[in-house]
Amino acid sequence: ALFLAAALLALSLTGCGGSGEGPALSVCVGGAPEELDPIYATETADQTVLVHLYENLMRKTGDGSGGTTVTNGAAKSVSTEENADGTVTWTFKLRKAEWSDGRAGDFVFAWQRLADPANDSPSASLLSVVAGYDAVRETGDVSLLQVTAEDDSTLVVVLNGKFDWFLTEVCTAPATMPLRQDLLQEETAAADGETAEAAAEPAEAAPWWNDLTGLVTNGPYQVSGYEAGEALTLEASETYRNSFSGPQTLTFRFAETAEAGQDLYDAGEVDFLGILPAE
Repeated sequence: ALFLAAALLALSLTGCGGSGEGPALSVCVGGAPEELDPIYATETADQTVLVHLYENLMRKTGDGSGGTTVTNGAAKSVSTEENADGTVTWTFKLRKAEWSDGRAGDFVFAWQRLADPANDSPSASLLSVVAGYDAVRETGDVSLLQVTAEDDSTLVVVLNGKFDWFLTEVCTAPATMPLRQDLLQEETAAADGETAEAAAEPAEAAPWWNDLTGLVTNGPYQVSGYEAGEALTLEASETYRNSFSGPQTLTFRFAETAEAGQDLYDAGEVDFLGILPAE
């Protein structure tokens, strides 16, 4: 239910404007980001930001009658094959999409990272239908997860059986979005180095996504500005190659309570509220 709320809210935001030329839109969907690592984000506000910055294999869009439907995201085509042992193989042909720094992302790394018990993700069970998931959870060997890249544009996933909701729920979830292994490794190494230097005064290392203005993303938007505790500004990404129907500028203003959000709306600082006071 939480994910569905985030997906519907994201849909309502990206449906404004037209062809990337629409007016700037300012919204309030909650407080300042608490967690922008896809495998740990559980708050609706954080997930809403994520689905504007990253694109999964599939995405949820309006069906024209008030509901939602699933369309291609990073995947330009999908095919399935039922195997003799009861498993089902899903093959995704990926678009030649660029991230905001011109390089490619990695679904295999992201899904292995999600399944890895060492990471203790609250969303790991999303991959419980993927063959090899139980073995990964028991052994910690992420290579046992049957998610492979045949080449740069072909992702193959083997499921334990036939699960129609795999495409609509797993392949659209924030937790299964692609990540850049090279960037996470660089950030982790840097954080470890800073922690070692400050060993005399131990402190919790900053998360890899802490520098919001430096995030490298593959979705319709990229971060253009951040005011700590106040606002996060996104601009339409120049490297996004999918169809786009959102405003050129999207600003998330933060409010820790519904009442504070209402104050922002009453003051004309936001056009949309994702949280409302009870009254």
